[in-house]
Amino acid sequence: MKIIFAGFKGTWRRETAVILAKRLGRELLDLEQMIEQQEKDRIAHISQVKGTEYLRKIESNLIEKFISHENCLISTGPDAISNPKLRHTLKINGIIIWFTAEPSVILLRLYPGKEGRNLIRRQHALAHIRQMMKEHDFSCFADRIIDTTALSLDQTVDKVQQMLASF
Repeated sequence: MKIIFAGFKGTWRRETAVILAKRLGRELLDLEQMIEQQEKDRIAHISQVKGTEYLRKIESNLIEKFISHENCLISTGPDAISNPKLRHTLKINGIIIWFTAEPSVILLRLYPGKEGRNLIRRQHALAHIRQMMKEHDFSCFADRIIDTTALSLDQTVDKVQQMLASF
């Protein structure tokens, strides 16, 4: 059974997938990390320089290449789920868990410490996260949704592991 971890950065999606892959002894396919390694650049910069269509094509190729792997975990941002063809491929081949959290919590997780607190005071940072979450909310396609707002990383991992026991 493939388990697809989808959602925004700052929701514990990637971190949960890494820990659970180790706990369960499964292969982890972190699509964003694979793209960054392949392109030798960060996702945000690739998107700016080469465009989102270029990025989506790489993501699509990776999913097609690795979808036949059994009993693996796949971590991906929301864009893979936004593509109807990829969404269908992922949905029929695994279980999709959508990770979410409140925008202020995401901001603090992405920018811990003083920097994060200063960003929260700037309304445009929170407004930007809210807008992105609104435009890219594909939770309706998930088999399960986990809100990590009030959870630590360990609590999130435990909750997802319990969730998986029901499949």
